[in-house]
Amino acid sequence: MSKQKTYSFLQQAFIFAAIMLVSNFIVQFLPFPMPTSVMGLVLLFICLCLKIVKLEQVEGLGNSLTSLISFLFVPSGISVINSLGLMKEYGFQIVSIIVIATVILLAVTGWSASFLLKLRDGERGKLKEVVQSATPVFKEVKEVN
Repeated sequence: MSKQKTYSFLQQAFIFAAIMLVSNFIVQFLPFPMPTSVMGLVLLFICLCLKIVKLEQVEGLGNSLTSLISFLFVPSGISVINSLGLMKEYGFQIVSIIVIATVILLAVTGWSASFLLKLRDGERGKLKEVVQSATPVFKEVKEVN
């Protein structure tokens, strides 16, 4: 039997706080806006993959935060209720945009997955034919220059 070390709440919170501090520092130097929490998730994922942080070091607090996720979304729900006038005025347009964006996202995701599966499962030969058929054109262009 392997004995798994348990980490205290403070130790786990310190790891999360350190990752958030580093992610906040990184986000300040990015040339594009990015939420600190998203960068923190990316850093935590990288640390877990590289085994810098072990899962048992953050699992307890992570599970606790996951169980509270519905409570953490309450402020967003309150903001929507506070903006009910806007929802009444622009509700149809908002729902239309959400539906159209979802359909486009699903279509692009499906097309991309289909393309990648075909590429992986034997369409490589067809892809090579396309590349080889285009190669003489590139050779002619090089010879002209």
